[in-house]
Amino acid sequence: MPSFFIRLFRVVSVRMIYSCFIISTPTASILRCMKKFTDQDAADLVQAAVDIAKTTVTDEGGAKPVAICCIISQPDVMAVPTVSRRMDGVKALSVTTALHIAFTVLAYGADSIKHANKLKDGSWSEVDMLFRQTTAPLFCPWDGGIVVMNNKGDLLCALAAAGRTSEGNRRLMVLAAHKLGYKTNFDEKGEPSDS
Repeated sequence: MPSFFIRLFRVVSVRMIYSCFIISTPTASILRCMKKFTDQDAADLVQAAVDIAKTTVTDEGGAKPVAICCIISQPDVMAVPTVSRRMDGVKALSVTTALHIAFTVLAYGADSIKHANKLKDGSWSEVDMLFRQTTAPLFCPWDGGIVVMNNKGDLLCALAAAGRTSEGNRRLMVLAAHKLGYKTNFDEKGEPSDS
């Protein structure tokens, strides 16, 4: 059995933090560095969504303001919003709804449309939804939240909005993620992709 060890360390540059590790074997050492998704990245993502929301129509309601919540995927922190933003004119309850949708995305590691579709197609009843809300009080089965991934498909954060229709919220989040070069499970129009 080959002997090897892994040494973890962080490299901090002007605006980027990298999680790095060295894999050492008797014959070679390999350095791997991956850019860490930071609080600033989350803030940039939310700001992109705000900028898009000001001018872009994503549903029949027009270019309405929204509340947006971004929660970074961290194994030791759950349901703590990294960035939360309420645009002028949005109801206060929409902020709470965006947080709950983002929490649901992270808790299940899936876009919130998954739960919304289960309610629509009848595979979940109201009792199923209430059971999940009893076991995880922040659970919210409404569409409007997405998984944001890097190019390798690693989960970076949950991004959710409230204030428009469920589909309009989802489309807005997808546009913001794609604008900054992140991967989602949706096409450029915010509809589920086949891949």
